[in-house]
Amino acid sequence: MKYVDLLKDLTMLPGVSGFETPVRKYMERELFPISDSVLKDNLGSIAFEFKGTNDSPKILVVGHLDEIGFMVHSISNKGLIRFTNLGGWDPRTLMSSPVEIINQDGEKIIGIIGSVPIHHLKDTSGKLSLDDMYIDIGAESDEEVKELFKIRKGNFIVPVPHFAMIERKELIVSKAFDDRVGIAIAIAAGKHFKENQHPNNLYCAGTVQEEVGTRGAQTLSSLVKPDIAIVLEGSPGDDFPTNREEMQAKLNAGVQIRMIDPTMLCHPVLANFVIDVAEEQKIPYQIAVRKSGGTDAGKIHLSGLGVPTVVLAAPVRYAHSHNGMLSMKDFRSTLDLTIALIERLDIKFLDSLRQ
Repeated sequence: MKYVDLLKDLTMLPGVSGFETPVRKYMERELFPISDSVLKDNLGSIAFEFKGTNDSPKILVVGHLDEIGFMVHSISNKGLIRFTNLGGWDPRTLMSSPVEIINQDGEKIIGIIGSVPIHHLKDTSGKLSLDDMYIDIGAESDEEVKELFKIRKGNFIVPVPHFAMIERKELIVSKAFDDRVGIAIAIAAGKHFKENQHPNNLYCAGTVQEEVGTRGAQTLSSLVKPDIAIVLEGSPGDDFPTNREEMQAKLNAGVQIRMIDPTMLCHPVLANFVIDVAEEQKIPYQIAVRKSGGTDAGKIHLSGLGVPTVVLAAPVRYAHSHNGMLSMKDFRSTLDLTIALIERLDIKFLDSLRQ
């Protein structure tokens, strides 16, 4: 099935906030040979230029390279590793989960997240926080952790990758769909427009450190200076039995077009244009009005004199955990709408936005 291998390659890579290099190198391998130029900021974000028939408008199509993960916080004298989070985790998903600690030599050390027995907890309700947990690598002392395993404070920790497919429903299961979905679509869009004409100056990009404060989005948008931006996401799916009245993202219902979240309000002219294109092309879509969360769009739309920005997302069940679930139908509709928008955005539409 098309694009499954691309998503598998990307989700199996380690790439937590601050350690995005493996994902960026993959993106470079796919797009550098075919792009017209490459821009890099000083934090690690990257953009590949694909020139169209005009120099303007500059269209930024961007996902973020990083996934949520952890960092070594301290090491106990019994060889247990305490950790802190990089990005938002639900502690309920962590117990007994396997992780890889990337030591100072770049080697991956397997460990298991554990906790003290419940009868030793201050809070006996069964609720756990990260402070109640540790990573067990089988070491018996802090010296062994440091000398035998070459692990020290500040080392990055990533979930052990797993990939599976439910072929009957065109669903895939893996980690880091937030936001390897966006990176996969940026790669696929770049390859498409290498072979097909478009009226814009296109930048297919990946940002760093989104999960810890959308930092790369700020630096990259200062570098590219886009006129319009399409932010690509693997957005939390909330089609659970207890939440159907307020559902904003359902699997197999198409690309999610985000109207608002606490960090950005989509320009209404751009929002209507996106919906019109989806309907014209018969691309399945769903509208999201998010009360929480945020994306790179929060920083990008405020850069320069302001950048009209839309967030397109494929819904992901169980996002921000070791394993999420993604519909390939939703992935394709997100890619299809991204391509359709790039084909139709032009200087005339940009002028209408400015007016």
